[in-house]
Amino acid sequence: MSNAVFRPGLRFGSYPQKQESELTDFEQNASVFFEKIRQFFSGNRFDQTTVIKKINQHQAHLSQCSEEALTLSIFQLREKLVRSGLTDALIAQSFATIKEAAGRALGKRHFDAQLFGGWLMINGMLAEMATGEGKTLTTTLPACTAALAGIPVHVITANDYLASRDAETMQPLYQRLGLTGGAVIDGMEKGQRLMSYQCHIVHTTNKQIAFDYLRDRLAIGTEAGLLKFQCQQIQREVANDNANPLLLKGLCFALIDEADSVLIDEAKTPLIITRTKPNEETPEIYSDALYLASLLMINDDFIVDVNVRSIEFTQQGEDTLASKANGLPKFWQNKRKREFLVKKALTADFFYKKGKHYVVQDDKVQIVDEFTGRIMADRSWEQGLHQMIEAKEGCLISEQRETLARISYQVFFSRYLYLAGTSGTLAEVSAEMHNIYGLQTMRVSTHKPSLMIMMPERIYQTADLKRKALLERIAELYTKGRPVLIGTASVAESEEVATWLQEAGYPHQTLNAKQDKQEAEIIAKAGQPKAITVATNMAGRGTDINLGLGVSELGGLHVIALNSNDSRRIDRQLYGRCARQGDPGSTEAILSLQDFALQQFYSATMLKVFATFCFGTKPIPEFLGRLILRFPQMIKEKQQRQIRKKVMEHDKHLARLLAFSGKFE
Repeated sequence: MSNAVFRPGLRFGSYPQKQESELTDFEQNASVFFEKIRQFFSGNRFDQTTVIKKINQHQAHLSQCSEEALTLSIFQLREKLVRSGLTDALIAQSFATIKEAAGRALGKRHFDAQLFGGWLMINGMLAEMATGEGKTLTTTLPACTAALAGIPVHVITANDYLASRDAETMQPLYQRLGLTGGAVIDGMEKGQRLMSYQCHIVHTTNKQIAFDYLRDRLAIGTEAGLLKFQCQQIQREVANDNANPLLLKGLCFALIDEADSVLIDEAKTPLIITRTKPNEETPEIYSDALYLASLLMINDDFIVDVNVRSIEFTQQGEDTLASKANGLPKFWQNKRKREFLVKKALTADFFYKKGKHYVVQDDKVQIVDEFTGRIMADRSWEQGLHQMIEAKEGCLISEQRETLARISYQVFFSRYLYLAGTSGTLAEVSAEMHNIYGLQTMRVSTHKPSLMIMMPERIYQTADLKRKALLERIAELYTKGRPVLIGTASVAESEEVATWLQEAGYPHQTLNAKQDKQEAEIIAKAGQPKAITVATNMAGRGTDINLGLGVSELGGLHVIALNSNDSRRIDRQLYGRCARQGDPGSTEAILSLQDFALQQFYSATMLKVFATFCFGTKPIPEFLGRLILRFPQMIKEKQQRQIRKKVMEHDKHLARLLAFSGKFE
């Protein structure tokens, strides 16, 4: 990092953020290429041995300091960082100081691998660190160093549970360094949010921070480019407008935990702030649409494309729909409205499943995040889809919403003056990270050799054989006393597996969107002897399962995946719950040709061909099973990249239109 200090002030204004890049794709790629050359010739600046040696030069002196002397050393370091910025020498001194403070305040000292991971992040890179290597503690190094230099820091993670947990866990360290830390999570009032954003280090999620940024944009007004935005903020401060203060201090420095989840997996969906508006359609209209949809025949009246979630009427379908609508109110005689609403009804029926995409609680349809398995409170689908699903489930129809502001993650995170992060699964998306965000990825060696045992995936011919194989494995592991984590794809599947275990007489606990309030308690028990935990993706990224007494000697935690995800990276995140930081552990996948993911991708003919390789009750041979699983993942990952590219291109096009009209977002 340079000696520049990315904080509010004369240079960057009162609400710092980066100007939109006007580079063409060719210029952007050229810039990335020359950045690679620059880093190549930077020599041993990113050599792990050299970096650790620099940091440890300060360690001997600090370890001998009394508490008073350490406090004085922190104060002097802070003065230097504020005055001189983030130079390599001061970063090394700061890392050594934070390591010493962490040892005293938390009882944990940073390992060499963590020191190097922190060094990469403070230099604006992505550090690929294996699951269980302590990325949360690693992130304190760049976060606290930047905060000591006066830079507002946002530590962004995948969900509210991790944000609040990390803020609470690291509070003693922040206090020892003379810093403040807070969390911004779902359900907080504006006053609470404002108070948390005043802290030196803010732990939050990508959704919370992006929506709060959009709220700030709305507070300033849409008739504003970046320069005018800064001018209006200065005018607000001069006028001492405290009645409606902005939430953020700008977009200075973001450290993203689980960076591939935040910057890649969730980048295909733009963030939209809306307000309620009266429904144009009555509840009876939605019921009629569902009725008409039930009269149509798939393939004859409409064609379903599961890959892009689209439905198109055939000519026969349009004629049938017109005929069936004859006895209905006048509204249904309008061809455009009729086909729009029936298409929405078919979409709600075919593509949005209860227990997978949403749950019904307190007579409300609540969306489940497909990546984290958590309920997204106060979120809704747009253009009447949410109301159609409410009608489908017999819930009270809510008001529709209209768009006030919109932004994609690609655009939002590109506005940070400084961006860095970490994850255990970055290798597969390193090129995309570089092309879109200009972020280099470097792998960090593990602190201890991994003891994970990866067992081959087993794909059985039928779901019944899969169920039998799972229960046989559970019986074997339960007898040995080993804890088991079973990963499922949805709330509905987790409850089905829980029923199997109950019928077989195995005590267990279930973690899904319906048990989110008991998450910490469930996770705390998951590593105990004979514990069986059934979970959705809630038990994926960032979840630390501590092993109980004597469990290591038994072989550690065993992870069983009952589905393959759209991306191999997400599979690896589940497997990474075991064998952390040198502990033993093992993983396997137990699947069937009747699993939804395989049924959706392969034709019935292909599945019959695959079934011929299942001899009796045995699974498909290992080499073929691996191909059957990997091929759909490769295709889906390519499709997801194309969707993200289209979102980014749409944002660029929209930015040009808004710039022409003098508006923003």
